[in-house]
This record gives sequence, structure tokens and C-alpha cells, in this order.
Amino acid sequence: MTPRLQRTLTPDLDGLVRLAAESRAFLAGAGVDPGAVFKVQLGLEEVLRNLAEHAAGAGQVRVAIQVEPERVAVTVEDDGKPFDPRTGPPFDPSQPLEERTGRGMGLHLLRQLMDEIHYERAGSGNRLRLVIKAPAGTG
Repeated sequence: MTPRLQRTLTPDLDGLVRLAAESRAFLAGAGVDPGAVFKVQLGLEEVLRNLAEHAAGAGQVRVAIQVEPERVAVTVEDDGKPFDPRTGPPFDPSQPLEERTGRGMGLHLLRQLMDEIHYERAGSGNRLRLVIKAPAGTG
């Protein structure tokens, strides 16, 4: 059986802080490479912060982190409005700093960190699956 952490939380900073500590300990205990742990943590923070700030109507968020052979899969489900992070406009880092709107940088970061991003609208909710390739047992 593969190690798995599941939590249901509200999309707010308190929930994010608790999940960050739990997920870090869980991944370290499962022997996940520290670089992959960092990617999972940063990806989760970006997704959950976006939910807290932008997902009107999201009352709760379900997060599952599963350590599989050669990768970590993170599934985030929420009951907010539909939003597919794969379809957001690309971030243009060549734009002068003073002309940037400050929006889109998080999605850019997420796209750069993750090896796979899957999204589907499941019933009345969103399901986002993030995959980070990382062999377990190397950390």
C-alpha cells in the first residue's frame, strides 16, 4: 500500500499552515526527496492561496497526497467556481517589472514546478491533480 495523507480544510491561511506542517512531516517520513518535498509544499501553497483569494463559493477543500513509486501525486478538490489552472494566460517575465499586474505569476510557478497538471470539473466541484516525479527513499 502506498503512503497517503488526506485532509479536509477550509480555504484559509490557518488551514494552509496546518496542512503545510503535516504534509512536510508526512513526505519526510515517507522518504521523499527533499527537492520534491519543496515542490509539493510550494505547489500546495500556491493552489490553496488561490482558492482562499479567488475561489468564490469554495467552502471546503479536500487534499490527498499520495507517495507512489517514482512520484508524488497531490489531488486538491474544492466546491468553488470552475477554474482550470492550465488555461490561465501565460506569464510574460520579459515585461518590465513596473508594467506587470502581479497576476499570473503563481500559475507560471505552478506550471514550472509540476511535471504534470490535470484538471477536471467533477460534478459541482473542481479536481486538480499535480504530479511531481521523485523517487521515494532518497531523502
